[in-house]
Amino acid sequence: MEIIKLLSGPVIGAIIGYFTNYIAVKMLFRPLHPIYLFGKQLPFTPGIIPKGQERLARAIGSVVGDTLLTEGDLQNILLSEEVKAHLRENMNDMMREKADMPLREVCLCVTDETGYDSGRAVMQEKITDVIAERVLDMQLGDTISQKVLEAVRQKVSGSLIGMMLSGDMLESFAEPIRNGVDHYLAGNIDALLAPQVAMLWSEAEQKNINDVSQVLQDANIDLTDVVMKVYETLITQKAVTMLQMLHLGKVAEQKVMSMKPEELEGLVMSVMKRELGAVVNLGALVGLLIGLLNLLF
Repeated sequence: MEIIKLLSGPVIGAIIGYFTNYIAVKMLFRPLHPIYLFGKQLPFTPGIIPKGQERLARAIGSVVGDTLLTEGDLQNILLSEEVKAHLRENMNDMMREKADMPLREVCLCVTDETGYDSGRAVMQEKITDVIAERVLDMQLGDTISQKVLEAVRQKVSGSLIGMMLSGDMLESFAEPIRNGVDHYLAGNIDALLAPQVAMLWSEAEQKNINDVSQVLQDANIDLTDVVMKVYETLITQKAVTMLQMLHLGKVAEQKVMSMKPEELEGLVMSVMKRELGAVVNLGALVGLLIGLLNLLF
């Protein structure tokens, strides 16, 4: 009998602690809807989370929009090797499937006129850059200077001027010619090539994909590579705009706001069921410890 009296205090403390925390956890969600008595809403109805659903939605929307997915995260995702490999594969598949369709029609399958015009401008710019890079790599300044000197030698060969212009003297003209040509091309190559590329594009957009791809391959330019470079440029330059257009924070906020209290409870419990259960059990443990302390003091 004495033992029962001794244990009753800790046991009752454990029971009280357990049910106190159990009720507190339940009050996070329950009741799910406000309860009215004589036209007045009873306090603590609805539960804490249903009552604060709007604030919770705004908080989640803020986290999703400002923290969860940043500009850098979007770039890392869309420019990852896995995504680019998948995009390249789809691009190659589409080119095979639509090989007989004109380039313009293929482009208009995935975008509208405005998008096509914008994409065409970017494509022309990228193609111009690729060709310009190849032209500059050809070191035309050196080739032209040598051809000019060779023509001059042939022209003045056997004449008085030819005898006056020794080999070393004639060679001294090579460097200024070479530097002048290289400097001119470096500053004007894009302006020289852009109209030609635009004209070629106007002709190419009426040809089917297979013919366009073949022409580019003959020029050592891969159409898929060009498209991938355009894609990478757009993602790099437009990541912020794309992120703003997605409105992820607003979408998340509206999604939470549209959830029924039962759905919100299920969502939270699916994530924190173990933690909330631990809180209930902790209440029992604390009650038990308090009961034991009462026996000692």
